[in-house]
Amino acid sequence: MGTYRNGTYVAFDGQGEACPINSDLHNFELLKAWQVNDDIRFNFVNSHEKTYNVRDTSSLATLKSRLKERMANSKNMLVIVSSQTNKNRGLLNWEIEQAVEVYGLPVIAIQL
Repeated sequence: MGTYRNGTYVAFDGQGEACPINSDLHNFELLKAWQVNDDIRFNFVNSHEKTYNVRDTSSLATLKSRLKERMANSKNMLVIVSSQTNKNRGLLNWEIEQAVEVYGLPVIAIQL
C-alpha cells in the first residue's frame, strides 16, 4: 500500500462512451474544473493524477494495475452515481470492491 494516502479516488460508470459529455466522465471533469476555478472554493487531491495515464488501448491488466496503484494512495473514494449508471457494466463494481475490501477506503456516493 501507498505510504502517503492523501488522494480522493473518483469512480464512475463511463457508459462505454468516447465523448465525456455522454457519460459521468463529464461530472468528474466538472470536479476538476471547480478545483482550478479561483471563484469556487473547492479542493481535492485527485488520485488519478498521481500515476501514469492509461490509454484506451491499454490491456485490462494494465488498467487494473494503475487503478490499484491509485487506490493504494487514496484516503477515500467518491462514487458518482447518475440515472445512467449501470452496475453491471465496466469496472465500477470492481473498483468499489477493491476500495473497500483491499484498501479499506471509506466510500462517499453522490447521486446526481
